[in-house]
Amino acid sequence: MMKKIYRIVNAIIFACLMMGCTKNLLDKTPLDSLSPETFYSNETQAKAGLMGVYNDLIPSQPIQWYQFDFMSDNNYCQDAWQGSNEFGAWLQNSSSGTAQTKWAKDYSLIVRANSFLANVDRAVMADAVKTQMKAEATFLRAYSYADLISYFGDVPLILKVQTLAEAKVSRTPKSEVLAAIITDLDNAAANLPVSYAGTDVGRATKGAALAFKAKILLYNEKWPEAAAAAKSVIDLQTYGLFSDYANLFSEDFENNKEVIFDIQYIKNLLPQPWPSSALSFAEWPTPSVTTDLINAYYMTNGLPISDPASGYKDQDPYKNRDPRLAASVVLPGSLKGQTIFIPKNDDVVCGARPRKYADLNNPDRNNCSINTILMRYADILLMRAEALIESGNTSQEIYDLIDQVRARVNMPKIENVEGAGLSQEQLRQILRHERRVEFFVEGTRYADMLRWKDKSLVHNVYGYDRLTLSDPSSPSTWKFNQIYKAARVFDPAKGWLWPIPQVDLQNNSNLKQNPGY
Repeated sequence: MMKKIYRIVNAIIFACLMMGCTKNLLDKTPLDSLSPETFYSNETQAKAGLMGVYNDLIPSQPIQWYQFDFMSDNNYCQDAWQGSNEFGAWLQNSSSGTAQTKWAKDYSLIVRANSFLANVDRAVMADAVKTQMKAEATFLRAYSYADLISYFGDVPLILKVQTLAEAKVSRTPKSEVLAAIITDLDNAAANLPVSYAGTDVGRATKGAALAFKAKILLYNEKWPEAAAAAKSVIDLQTYGLFSDYANLFSEDFENNKEVIFDIQYIKNLLPQPWPSSALSFAEWPTPSVTTDLINAYYMTNGLPISDPASGYKDQDPYKNRDPRLAASVVLPGSLKGQTIFIPKNDDVVCGARPRKYADLNNPDRNNCSINTILMRYADILLMRAEALIESGNTSQEIYDLIDQVRARVNMPKIENVEGAGLSQEQLRQILRHERRVEFFVEGTRYADMLRWKDKSLVHNVYGYDRLTLSDPSSPSTWKFNQIYKAARVFDPAKGWLWPIPQVDLQNNSNLKQNPGY
């Protein structure tokens, strides 16, 4: 992150600085090596150490953010090696590489954050700068712990640099980890600035701390607290909805007023890790968009396509649809870069590709530098609405929050279509639908499925029959037929938690596995 500042971080600092070595493990420090005991002497070194913590936000295969959409009912990736297919079909096990990578990546960041917090006090610099850096590290640690408990449940809570004798830890109850997350985020919110300028743009802010506090409270059904945290972000009056939904995800408009926190990339120097969203979405045959997702977008009159009054025509399916559909999906017959997308001539299984984050006009797919947005203001509005609904509140504020998100793309208000005076369940379903179409391929759908525990969302994959979509010039060669593509069946024995990685169970007898694995 922080596009210029990242340049001072390099592999030597990562390896030598962030291992968390202590005097318990080494008898003496070689004079020609870096260690936490010798490295932290000034602000420049402290900043380098902090950037090492930020660096672990960058995902690695198979836990690219879009792989989590591929696990959901929005997408389908047929290649087993990419890791999402088995999770989408509930066939994962304790040896699944995706679970192991997520576990290891989160704990790598936590170890780095703990090492930074344990050593930064020795650096000679202004107290205010040091306090802010500590707040950034606690924010990042909380971010990783929030990720861990959302997928694994109870996890080891480690808040200091460990010695080898302390390494075999047990799982901590999820409620205790949540309390530690909130403590870290409260500390961060109290000590981080509201915004940055220049090369510091992209670092964690007060708004980011409050936003992720709202998110983890929502995920753990702390409804009043989540609603209050989301309102705290709104009350900052720092963020707003960016006017152009499609360009919200383009490099030309990054760091706009809607972005609360993102992973920042630099063309040629620090592009997205392989495989980039450009490579996956524009070229590979694996980022299928399901027809279930496409069918979920309403007509511009606000009615679902299943409503006889909607005006939907199954052989002219994209006319008068929610603008977010065309902005988010490369649909049959639409432009894919400079060419018309013809499903018969493309290998993507379901006959449609993601457009959002695809960087279609970038010929160098491995040099994609579109920032990955981890939190944006639309999510704050919808999280507050959801927290209020689940608290039993059905007031006008809920309508207003959701209507703001709809209005950005000129979709009608709830009151004008679904009506007023709606029940909690009716508002719940409206909210969940809005989240799906607003945040497609932003890595949120699968997490929503896990926390809602809605088994109806785990179902077989359907897509277009690509053979009947060969030539849009004639109705006889351009027929929209939706057909079965793959099976997905929920496994109640595994439930909604991921497996603790087998390698960690083997290395640490104090860890116990989740049910069903």
